[in-house]
Amino acid sequence: MLKAFVDGLKRAREEAGITLERVAAKTRIDIKFLEAIERGDIDFLPEPYVKAFIKQYAKVLGLDEEETLQDFLIAKEGKQIPSNEEKAAESEKSEGLSDIIGGEKEEKDKDEDTPKTLSYTDESALKKEIADDKKKYNPALVGGGIVIGLLVIMLFYVLVIDKSDEIIVQEKPFEEVLEQTNQRQIEETNNIITEENLSTSSKELSLTLTNTDSNDSAWVLIVTDDVSKQDFILLPRASKTVEAKNNFQFTLGNSGVIKLVLNDDELEFKGRRGAIRYFKLDKDGLERIYSPPKLSTN
Repeated sequence: MLKAFVDGLKRAREEAGITLERVAAKTRIDIKFLEAIERGDIDFLPEPYVKAFIKQYAKVLGLDEEETLQDFLIAKEGKQIPSNEEKAAESEKSEGLSDIIGGEKEEKDKDEDTPKTLSYTDESALKKEIADDKKKYNPALVGGGIVIGLLVIMLFYVLVIDKSDEIIVQEKPFEEVLEQTNQRQIEETNNIITEENLSTSSKELSLTLTNTDSNDSAWVLIVTDDVSKQDFILLPRASKTVEAKNNFQFTLGNSGVIKLVLNDDELEFKGRRGAIRYFKLDKDGLERIYSPPKLSTN
């Protein structure tokens, strides 16, 4: 089912007369990753990135991004992707159900808005109720109530709250307020930096990964001290620093554009643009390995 999905993507691209190079240029996704998608090889990156790449691919082709992503998820589970006719029928069914529900709601609202008719057999009772309503909503009575309420509030303020002879409101100059705000931001930033330094002081290895390319992105999956794992995309000219106590194991996608700096010392290693490389790094140095890093099972 997955092969049928990716074949459909490729066929849509070719029918639109769009080359894979043009898709790569518009999405800024490395062409190696796009080729892997069209082969049905979806294990080259974590699933969130594959989903994002597929949506960008669909956008360039003028396809519905969300519908294309849903088709991918269905195919990935080994299920049959619904045909356009089946999708249209399902859409009409949903719209019909919405119309029914909307009609029922409209009828209900109409019933609620319809005024109830009151019948009176006693004319005197009807006159009495009309007179009571007029008295209840008499504007003079309502206005008088508001005035009395305001007088009570003012009296309470004068007798209980206001004990001073004069109220002085001193407004700070705008420049002073701005200066105080900037100073507070600087203090908060310093506090954050101090807390980060304290929290990482026990770490012995600090590794900075930098994408040196101006156009292509790179992908990194890194295992720290065999117990924690994280993965991220390095955009062009972007850097990220990770720390460990003993060692790192990592996967570098598009490894030829990445620079590694360990504790302020640049490391020498062989990477290749568009290729994936695996490495292990500890106090003894950098070592290339030939299988993806894994968390310790101990």
